[in-house]
Formats: sequence, C-alpha cells, structure tokens
Amino acid sequence: MTTSHIAPLPHLQLPVLSTFPEGKAQPETNRHANRADDGVFRLELAFLNRSRQIIYRIQQGAKRAFDIIAASLGLLLISPLLLVIALLVKLTSPGPVLYTSQRIGKNYQPFGMYKFRTMTTDADARRDALRKQANLEDGLFKMENDPRVTSFGKFLRALSLDELPQLFNVVKGEMSLVGPRPLPPDESGLFQDPYTLRFQVYPGITGQWQVSGRSNLKFDQLCKLEMDYVLGWSLLADLQILLKTLPAVLASRGAY
Repeated sequence: MTTSHIAPLPHLQLPVLSTFPEGKAQPETNRHANRADDGVFRLELAFLNRSRQIIYRIQQGAKRAFDIIAASLGLLLISPLLLVIALLVKLTSPGPVLYTSQRIGKNYQPFGMYKFRTMTTDADARRDALRKQANLEDGLFKMENDPRVTSFGKFLRALSLDELPQLFNVVKGEMSLVGPRPLPPDESGLFQDPYTLRFQVYPGITGQWQVSGRSNLKFDQLCKLEMDYVLGWSLLADLQILLKTLPAVLASRGAY
C-alpha cells in the first residue's frame, strides 16, 4: 500500500512536552540560529507568540466557557432525540448503542470519542482488510458504501446524527464545538510540520473540514484548511463555522 503525503517539510518540534500514543515521546530536534528564515519555523513561531498573548488567552477562555454552556444546553434540549436514536440503534442491529473511537487530541493526548454505533460489531476487525478497497490515495481511510455500515447507520451518518454524543466529549474538555478534525492515531501520524500545529488546539465536532466537503477533501486540502483555521483563529471564525455547519450537514456533502 502506498501512502502519499503533502510536500515534505523540515521537522521542527514545538516546545510543548507531550506524549504520542503508545507512550512514544515526540522526537527532540535542535533549532539553529540560521533557521530564522525558515518558513516552517516562522509559522510555528507566529503561532507560539500569538498563543502567549493575554488577549488570545482571554478569547480561548471565552471559547471554553461557550463550549461548556452550549454543549450542556444542547445535551439537555436534544436528550429526547438522543434516547430515540439510542433505541433505534439497539433495535436495528445487535451490539452496543455507543461506539468509542480512539482519537488524538490536544498535545497528542489520546481520548475516547463517543459516537452512536453505525457499523457492525466486527467493524474494527474488518478495517485492515477493507483498506485495500478504500480510497487511500492520501492515507486517510474513507470508503463510500462501506459494507460495515448498518442501514440505520447510513441515515445517521448522512445527517451527522451519529456525532451528537461528542457533546459529552466537549463537556469533559476533550473536544471543542469547533476545531480540527479528530483523527485516529494511525492517521494523526501522517502530519508533518508545520501542520502538526493542529495538535496544539482541541479537535472539534465541526470545523473547516466539515463545512468544506468532509470525506471529499484530499489530505493536502485538509492540511491547508486546518492550518488556516489554527493560525487565523478567532471567536468570530468559530461562529461563522457553526452557522455554516447546519447547511453543510443537510446537504450531506462528503457524508459517508
């Protein structure tokens, strides 16, 4: 199997002490004075400088407060819908109602992301065999008409209803309402600097990838969109993405 990447970039490690999945520390690299003109270094330095500013920290605090309030109220308001979906998942296919998928979050910390189960119970065991049939031109596992998806699961995925339990991840502080796409460990390892900046913020239920095509996006497109989001983040940008999410979901572009 051949995995293609975006153009290789010099590896630069952000000064954040973090541990990658399976207990492997991120590799250490020495910076040199002559790297000041390096484009990758400049992007990372710009992000670090901005992240240390008081106004940025205040805005991040406001973002977290909004996440907690909105996610909590959302869970309360849609609790009847969650119960109905849970019941239908249980009645339409054998297995648990919820599926916990390991994802990589802020500072490379792994966490269990909650979803309504949309696949058969042997889905993980069949994943490797199906990779050969999937569209792996860019290394991301995405398969239209995945045979593991249940009939009711297709409906949930088309409207992104399977992602509603991720509101619990938001309340727990593992995710945000808006952020980079949460990816599993194997796909998280595909990113090269400076695109690893995505791991300096919380992944989101929705984001630029959600409103720009989801599974229809190529890996390099995903990298660029998320880079633009991380470097240009603002509360207004989050609000704009939230407003675009419902139309994108209803259009079901790239939802499979």
